[in-house]
Amino acid sequence: MSRGLPPRLEPFHGLRRARRTLRLMIPLVQLGALGAGLSVFLDQSRSLLSDAQFTWGERSVMGIVALSAIGSAVLAAWVLGQLIGIVAETIDAMADVAEASRRTTELIETQVVPALWRIAASLESTATPTGRDRNEPAPRRPARP
Repeated sequence: MSRGLPPRLEPFHGLRRARRTLRLMIPLVQLGALGAGLSVFLDQSRSLLSDAQFTWGERSVMGIVALSAIGSAVLAAWVLGQLIGIVAETIDAMADVAEASRRTTELIETQVVPALWRIAASLESTATPTGRDRNEPAPRRPARP
């Protein structure tokens, strides 16, 4: 880096750290969603395991409700993991774009602008073959009859 920043103070380090943090949070959020789904499943299936007298149809409906609760929790955990992963990648892409724009600006400042100044200075210092200054307008040609 031409600005002399030490590597530990690299620009956009916070964005890159946020990406790593989000990546580490994905399994925790998924486990939390699965835990919530498991608690709903156990709450729904408690009546299945009790000594209450339910018919076969009632027990099957309660079982379907309990299984759909845990299935939806698994689906929600997967979706949350995917969404957090997408947000992490978006943050990383934003850091890459910001770094690229910083490098482009630095390149323009260090390479293009001095070259344009040199070109402008050389153009101003040279005179045209007709001996007139380049800033003067060209003489008008007479109109053809």
